[in-house]
Amino acid sequence: MDANWSIRSYNDGDENRIIELFNSIFKKSRTKDEWNWEFKQNPQGFKALVAVDKNRIAGHLGALHRNIKIGQKMAATSLEVDGMTHPDYGRQGIFVSLGRRLLSELKEEGFGIVIGFPNENALPGHRKLGAIELFTPPVMIRPVNFKNVSKRSFSNGFLRAIGKAAGKFMFSTVYRIKKAKVEDEVKIRNIPEFDERFDKFWNDASSSQSIILERNSRYLNWRYVRCPGNCYTIFVAEKRNQILGYIVVRVLEKFDLRNGAIVDILALPNQKNSAHALLLKAMEYLKSKEVDLIACLIPKWSSYYSVLKECGFVPIPKKMNPKEEPFIIYPISNDVELRLVKNPNSWHITWGDSDIV
Repeated sequence: MDANWSIRSYNDGDENRIIELFNSIFKKSRTKDEWNWEFKQNPQGFKALVAVDKNRIAGHLGALHRNIKIGQKMAATSLEVDGMTHPDYGRQGIFVSLGRRLLSELKEEGFGIVIGFPNENALPGHRKLGAIELFTPPVMIRPVNFKNVSKRSFSNGFLRAIGKAAGKFMFSTVYRIKKAKVEDEVKIRNIPEFDERFDKFWNDASSSQSIILERNSRYLNWRYVRCPGNCYTIFVAEKRNQILGYIVVRVLEKFDLRNGAIVDILALPNQKNSAHALLLKAMEYLKSKEVDLIACLIPKWSSYYSVLKECGFVPIPKKMNPKEEPFIIYPISNDVELRLVKNPNSWHITWGDSDIV
């Protein structure tokens, strides 16, 4: 199709055609309520650009605004999401044009850095735009139903049987779960929402992180409590009314498996044992939901990576996760400390920082 499109900002009412395009391209069934929650109800706001050809949406690129702590300073950041082009307008440079304008406008509006978790289709466009591919966050897994996980890993019945037996043996011996050592006064419980105590917790917990996206009560409630369907479950570790840490999980069907996802985890700097206890509680809950495996995305340099290993998690085999999706950044302001943001070891990242899980 001829390149008769132009780029403009989102207008009220565009969401109907944006959702239609999204569902068509990604084979999803996103609702208007879900779109409104993710974009319009985002506490920090959003930006969306569309490529239009008369009354037709030919392409779209969105950005969900967040606050981020870089060193000892707070800055404005934005997560690029939902980059897509209608198949009729392929190979016309729509994605790159949308991306170039989005970055330019965000820079003018005072944003310091733009981040993203692009899939393999979007990655070439980001490379043309000059994205820095910082690292690919590893996914750690703990199989629960070895029979079903073996089915996913091996097509041959004999190999599946061997895989099931070997998996059970390895995870009951080599990758055993260590018990958490926590004080008797520390209590782990399920909570329906994040109260005002989490604002102080955020300030204290973020002090040990070089770079971390803001996790105050307002953001956490929007991300995990106000979402349509409320598909997340939250556990908190407390001692004498003080928040020591929290963990967020959900159950989802993917890759022909029933998966338990550790979506987010954060604890006070001196509370590794509380993080361990939270993870064990989350695993117990997910097992009660009859998941086939439990997974968590966490960088290797994170203190939580060692906690996962103590709970018997291992890196996901490449056969089960062939599409590695990098974490990318665009530092667009001179005020951003480049030495820090370009160092992968500076970043605390979980699935909760993306729009993936």
